[in-house]
Amino acid sequence: MMQLSVYSRICKGMAQVEKHAGRLKCLIPPRGSVRLMTVTEKQFADMEILVGESKKQEKIGAKQLVMF
Repeated sequence: MMQLSVYSRICKGMAQVEKHAGRLKCLIPPRGSVRLMTVTEKQFADMEILVGESKKQEKIGAKQLVMF
């Protein structure tokens, strides 16, 4: 069974990404499974919402990154 939780962390460069990826690797339960996806700021800014109507708070400009 897959738990469908999504967690995010903003990192200031690949060095920080690698640091936190290493921490995750040490914390994976023996029978666990974690997927790690790295998204650049540009890729995030180019994201399209394809399901339903987009809400005002979902419209984020390329110059601003907001995560809650």
